[in-house]
Amino acid sequence: MSLAFRLSVVVFVYILMGLAMFWLSVGIVGKKVRVRPFLIYALCSGVSYLLSFYISYWLFGDETIFTDLYQLLHYIVCYTLEATALGIVIWKCYDIPFVQGITASMLSHFIIYTADNVVGQAASTYSPLFDRRHFYTFITIILPKLWAFFLAFVVAYVLHRSGFYRYFATLFLSKSRTVLFMAVSFLLMFVWEIIDYFYPNAEPNALYAVFFFSLITVVLLWVQFMAMYASGQEKIHMQEETISQQQAHMELLEELQQEIRAFRHDVTNLFSGLTLQAQEGDLDGIQEFMRKTSSYFDEKLGNEIKQMDCLSNIRLYPVRSLLTTKLAAMRQKHIQSALEVLYPVQEKQIMETADILRGLGILIDNAMEAVPDKDGQIRLVMLQEERELYIAVVNNYETEPNLNALSEKGYTTKGSGHGTGLSSYRKIISRYPGCVTRTYLKDGFFIQELRVPAA
Repeated sequence: MSLAFRLSVVVFVYILMGLAMFWLSVGIVGKKVRVRPFLIYALCSGVSYLLSFYISYWLFGDETIFTDLYQLLHYIVCYTLEATALGIVIWKCYDIPFVQGITASMLSHFIIYTADNVVGQAASTYSPLFDRRHFYTFITIILPKLWAFFLAFVVAYVLHRSGFYRYFATLFLSKSRTVLFMAVSFLLMFVWEIIDYFYPNAEPNALYAVFFFSLITVVLLWVQFMAMYASGQEKIHMQEETISQQQAHMELLEELQQEIRAFRHDVTNLFSGLTLQAQEGDLDGIQEFMRKTSSYFDEKLGNEIKQMDCLSNIRLYPVRSLLTTKLAAMRQKHIQSALEVLYPVQEKQIMETADILRGLGILIDNAMEAVPDKDGQIRLVMLQEERELYIAVVNNYETEPNLNALSEKGYTTKGSGHGTGLSSYRKIISRYPGCVTRTYLKDGFFIQELRVPAA
């Protein structure tokens, strides 16, 4: 065979396997194949492949280069570097968390290389020697790679049609589940090499192929089951939170109803005095009475009714429930609160509602911890504009916060045991390009602003 033919086979196989790996990995996380990220991955994959040879030589030396143990260790180094490179590309180019990207990459390695090795070994064992080496190369090298690519395409298509990526993300909400799932995926990457090392003389018969393809099917079903189970648990948790928030909303309505009843009783007594003043023709007294009654109404019910009107302007029900819960908590802690929502807030921002909830919850919790024990004041503002949603959380404070230390994890001015910190909040915001945050002090108030662009 000519050198040109050999090089063309190497390049074709490298591109085909790289595209299969990339296609399946981005399909698992619910994204589409794009040319630029694939080219970046192809470059990183080539570098990692050469680097794995250097690391293997540096760790194990050249005297073990032809041993089975060396090959196993080399595959471990090579696959780990390649999966890490693909995980980083998915993380940076598709804005997917790194743990999700590298886990999808490890699962793709397991599926594609297992399918390729099973078919490739069977072809090498059972294919007769042809006089034409080009055809033999196609049967033993190119055909298994085409099969692996076809399998990657089918699996990615099925996962995309079933909306698997929505469930896949829920697997990483728990740290323990994340560690377990990544560890299993890491071991699955080398399952073929480990079995081949311990059973090098296993005959690639029909039962052999059935075992490995059954293993791929079982792993896919297991991942699907775990993802759907985690998603179900998350939905139950969210429903429990929604019920809790609805209860807080009902309690706020009951308090408002009680205050209206008390106000009605007070107004009845006040109007009894007004009747007497009217009979006596005391116009100055009537005007003074009306002024005091208006002030009394604003003090007793005005703020509560205004808050209810502002809450009704929030069309994002989860956000409305969150604010209702937080306002109720402020009332219990005797924190003076004010909510301003001038225009209807709708779900048309680039940020997902779940991340808006997490970010807003962090800002409000920090504000509630920072206010003085007495005379605490918190003001919440949501302004829906055509091109963005403006959110502001304003609070007074007992100890002036250090703006330079706010992003540190666990920072607080209230002593140990307090302080959520803004580090997790900034991680949420960093996933959405175009979002702008601003934190500053003004006139004794700590102000945190967030601008979320419209979708």
